[in-house]
Amino acid sequence: MTGMKFKFKFGEFFLGLATLLAIVLSIVLWIFIMTSDQRFSNIGQNQNNTTKQQARSHSAKSLYDLYIPTTSYGFVDGRLCQLYYSKNNLTLEFTKEIQKAKAVSDVKKIVKSRAKYEEYLNDDAYLQLVYPDEITFSLFNHLNNSNNDNREFNRFFVSHSNNIIYLGNDQTSAIYRIKIKGANFDKLRKFARNAKAKSPVHLVKLQEGYSPFYSRTTNSKVYSYLTNHQSYSYFISRLLGTSGVTSKTNKSGQTIYSFNYYTRLKVPDPESGEHNYLYTHFEKNKIPNATNRLLDSVYYVHQLGLTEQDLRFFDADGSNVGYVNYIEGIPVFLNQHDLQVKTTFSYDSINVAFNSVNFQIPIPFDGQTQELKPTAEVVSELGAHGLKQSDIQRIIVGFKIEKDSSHHSLINLIPTYYVKAYDEWKSVDEWEKKNVAAYRKLRETVKTNEVK
Repeated sequence: MTGMKFKFKFGEFFLGLATLLAIVLSIVLWIFIMTSDQRFSNIGQNQNNTTKQQARSHSAKSLYDLYIPTTSYGFVDGRLCQLYYSKNNLTLEFTKEIQKAKAVSDVKKIVKSRAKYEEYLNDDAYLQLVYPDEITFSLFNHLNNSNNDNREFNRFFVSHSNNIIYLGNDQTSAIYRIKIKGANFDKLRKFARNAKAKSPVHLVKLQEGYSPFYSRTTNSKVYSYLTNHQSYSYFISRLLGTSGVTSKTNKSGQTIYSFNYYTRLKVPDPESGEHNYLYTHFEKNKIPNATNRLLDSVYYVHQLGLTEQDLRFFDADGSNVGYVNYIEGIPVFLNQHDLQVKTTFSYDSINVAFNSVNFQIPIPFDGQTQELKPTAEVVSELGAHGLKQSDIQRIIVGFKIEKDSSHHSLINLIPTYYVKAYDEWKSVDEWEKKNVAAYRKLRETVKTNEVK
């Protein structure tokens, strides 16, 4: 896929000139998008001075920017479809209204069986706004007036009423009802009716919930971006300060910068072309509860100083909370399968692994597409390689990054299937090259030791 753009047979001068003109055009278009497209309406609101106390008190301004449902579903002619509208973003519109909502009743569980839960999933009376993983009721405590409710959900059901909202947990098949005031979802319903992309899907229960299975082959767009990276000194300054910092280079070429005995930052070798960092803060403490892990991770994202306009909550496993960039409604994986930010809480430290890439300027779409097979066909092929459907926690379409040879800062975003299994995200191509039997044996060994 590399070298897809700006390849002309006019020699080096014309190649450089064409690239320059394309970049100038992209900057003009980027300025236009930034001033007109709702997707970028929150840029510039990065609250770098957020404290952990503010995050814990739910007062961080971009709590709603990071914790936005990432997928929308609705029924078109009686068929469930995944909806997407870049001009009028459904999930941003929903989030804008849910911020205004106040609970006027207690949370009431009304469904607790899988059969009843799936009736809601297949009911054309509801729009569904879905998080990629569970969050807790107390993350937005104005919806249930409690700081200590760590029950989880990942799916909103929006009915024809503006006074009732339903919340679903894919894993437990529980549905909760809350009476609310202050929200008006009429514009959301209008956006859903007028959504430009309406992809038919059916929802299949996997280990971690219901994943959308696409029933037909599609040609998904390949996007391109100019990227940049902050220098390592930027992150040293933000995370360690400007004085009292010492450094030590290890054998692999990476350098570890430390501030006192409790805080350090491992930075990549500037000559390596890598951009992966690891920030560690040592402190003896209990691992925070589920709500505070989600809230504290917001604090650490702000500390990093990354561009956040498209950064979204993506995954939470036990003590880990991860975020990725979403572009055109699709998550972007780095270094084949890495997340943009992954915060890990333990009893003696907090680790934040992050990548410094910034998706700076979108390049005009040039017609390149990537064929995606029906999801069931992909799952069947994985099964033939040893990864059974029962092993799969989640399956989604994500972007992998490929560098474009025509410009050192230009990357192409290639749509492909990504699968989470054995708590690891990998592309289908990666899983097909792995010895799945070894993963299965390791899991069985761990379970046996836990029983002992």
